[in-house]
Amino acid sequence: MGDKHVKNDKDNKARNSATKILILICLGIFIVFTVAKYTTDENFRYDIDTNLLKKQVSESNLNTIEINSDYNPSVYAYDKYITVLSKNKLTEYTSDGKSVAELDVNISVPLVSSNEKYMVMAEKNGKTVYLISGSSILWQNTVEGEISQVSVNKNGYVSIVIKNTIYKSIVVFFDLSGKELFRTYLDSTYTTCTAISTNNSYLAIGGVDYSGTIIKSYVKIVSAELAQSDPKNSIVYTYESENGEIITNISYKDKNTAICMFNNYIQKITPDSNERVYDITNNDLFIDINLKDYIAIIDKQSSGLFSYEYEISMKNQTNSSENLYILNSDLPKSLLVSGSNMAINLGNEVQIVNSNGWLLKRYISSKQINNIVLGDSIAGIVYKNKIEIINL
Repeated sequence: MGDKHVKNDKDNKARNSATKILILICLGIFIVFTVAKYTTDENFRYDIDTNLLKKQVSESNLNTIEINSDYNPSVYAYDKYITVLSKNKLTEYTSDGKSVAELDVNISVPLVSSNEKYMVMAEKNGKTVYLISGSSILWQNTVEGEISQVSVNKNGYVSIVIKNTIYKSIVVFFDLSGKELFRTYLDSTYTTCTAISTNNSYLAIGGVDYSGTIIKSYVKIVSAELAQSDPKNSIVYTYESENGEIITNISYKDKNTAICMFNNYIQKITPDSNERVYDITNNDLFIDINLKDYIAIIDKQSSGLFSYEYEISMKNQTNSSENLYILNSDLPKSLLVSGSNMAINLGNEVQIVNSNGWLLKRYISSKQINNIVLGDSIAGIVYKNKIEIINL
């Protein structure tokens, strides 16, 4: 009897193990099938996004921030905050619509740049600049001349461009504490954009030279270390554009690689080399080089006689991979980027997508959408008297 009982226990354990393995296999097959169907079947993906994952939101189920349009408020987003600048007060809100900070900011016409948990704000054509993080002003500074551009990297290092001095442009470089580390003086080019590397070691300066018969742009890579110890030799690399090209933006993807956008192409520039990344075509509706690790391109593809479909391609500049997202919409109105997220305005709809090509949120409106603000984990749909908050 004892041997028979032991044998039955072994048989039961074997059957239980086999049942568990079979369940796991079936579950694995179901997951693979579901993921494959979600990836390839648009109607199935829409149903899952809407009914199961609750990715579709509308005005009726979102928190809001009330604003007074009579005071001409300026609305921005960064990190997890939506900010409203009005009457020299910068008010910060979180995703629940509650105010968490009110900062005194003596700015009426702002220049703004943000990167992860830092936002730099300056008076356009003025002298005052602030670095803000969380609910605090980390530092405030004033400069001689007129501020025309600002930029901040993910570590809180700031560059500002000053115009209307004896030089065409002056670029000032600050550390996280607000200490001025160095200045770069440019007497032949008008600076249009700057960017600081992710390790604070390099400053990329984009400028345009209008003095000759042919317009040309230049990108100068400045070593922050040499700029403090040997300023005359601090420019370690200079790239000269093709004739007639104007540089419009620079974005650092890592400690060495600056992605530079011109009228008709995008160039990758390091402290000792340059390489063509992309040639812009007439089918490219919107391009943004600020997406984390990627370049985002919305273009149109012919899908039949007199009909098109629109897609976003996200090109990684580190490993040459590419992700794709099909919009399935009429002509997009705008593209906005923050961190790894993109917001695409489709008129009465906004789709927020990440750099992996996955939909995060779809916002449906009863009226035309004109203004969107986007942070790393928050978005705002801005109307005349309110802001609808989308938590990402």
